[in-house]
Amino acid sequence: MMSSLPLKFLRTYFLLSLLVFLGVQSLKYFSIASPDWIIHHLNDFLVIPMVATLGLHAVWVIKKDDTIRLNLLTIFSLVALFSIVFEYYLPQHSYRYTGDCWDVFAYVLGGCVFFVLQKME
Repeated sequence: MMSSLPLKFLRTYFLLSLLVFLGVQSLKYFSIASPDWIIHHLNDFLVIPMVATLGLHAVWVIKKDDTIRLNLLTIFSLVALFSIVFEYYLPQHSYRYTGDCWDVFAYVLGGCVFFVLQKME
């Protein structure tokens, strides 16, 4: 197993994102009034870096190589997958989901943030 995982800033960002995600979910659960962008788009911005970070760590464990980084095509594929599933497919099959181009924009921005953060170290 790897002794010291790289990308400490990315892992810190992941943990902070997780706390913010839980905070937003708490606001929704307790019906606390908040700006629309927090309730509807913030978690969409946070999800791509969080999922990509988990995926990157899984690749490190499987390949036993912590120098691997996700390329732009892989990140774009993740953004496309989330966009298609959550903004196109699920809104057609469940009343709980609504398709929104701003959510797709949030996924793209989150993918850009992840790409930059993994290249920083």
